[in-house]
Amino acid sequence: MCHQTNNDLLPAGALQAVDPSADAKLQSAKSFMQQGEWSDAKSLLKDIALNHSLAPCAPEARLLLGEVYEKQGLPRDAFEEYDKVVKRYQSSPLYEKALERQLTMAMAAATGELQVSVLGLWKAELESSAVEKWLESVIANAPYNDMAATAMSILAQYRVRKERYEEAAMTYARLVENYPDSRYAPEAQLMVAKLWAGSHSRGDRNMANLSRAQEAYEEFSLRFPEHPDAKKALEEASNVRRLLVQQELEVGRYYLERSHEYTSAVFCFENVIRQKDINPEAAQQAVSLLQQAKTLQATTPAS
Repeated sequence: MCHQTNNDLLPAGALQAVDPSADAKLQSAKSFMQQGEWSDAKSLLKDIALNHSLAPCAPEARLLLGEVYEKQGLPRDAFEEYDKVVKRYQSSPLYEKALERQLTMAMAAATGELQVSVLGLWKAELESSAVEKWLESVIANAPYNDMAATAMSILAQYRVRKERYEEAAMTYARLVENYPDSRYAPEAQLMVAKLWAGSHSRGDRNMANLSRAQEAYEEFSLRFPEHPDAKKALEEASNVRRLLVQQELEVGRYYLERSHEYTSAVFCFENVIRQKDINPEAAQQAVSLLQQAKTLQATTPAS
């Protein structure tokens, strides 16, 4: 017959009513921490975590163990301990405090403030995969909490910082979709538009991205009509529409002058002319180019 303790009969996450031995060890660990004797404190806190996991003080021991790891410059271990509090003791009042510690660490890592030792020789920023994993962990563990929206905003900013603009735009869009009432939502929607529009100035001539920018600016004005930037967003949407027409003019010019695909050129120029109210200058240029394209279309033998 297998040995079975009373602890084995308790449901997951449940705590015993009392555990004097664990309480005594916790008090000793706190004393060591006050004296800056981190190794001794860590030894006692790990003992509680491993051998008294159902003690009433177990969540606090885990939380303090995370703090000790932070003091020792071991942020990965610290984050993991906080994560164990979050995952194993959701009914504990320390659950939210552990999440707050995780968010604080993730924010510091995302800004580069939190650095780790490399071979004991120099300090470096935490690798991107770890930073993003930390932020996603906070988002997953607090899906309806304001901390989740904060973490997602930091994640989007981090991706901008790393010049991963498309991922950043999608993260901001996810924030608006999941947390529309968050204080971050208006700025996030505006950033979606700016990032897609910015792809054009960065040399990406993908018209689909400009269309996304136009839609995002228009959606901003619809979602947040009272926002101080609502009118400006509509103006930006108009600017993007003009740019889209200009882009189509350039595509038609390419078909006409470079690839000699005159039928495609005619289609582009006619579409530009139809949008003369949006971009009259482009439409005017398209009129003369359309005539050239039609002449060449008529005189060029079909392949």
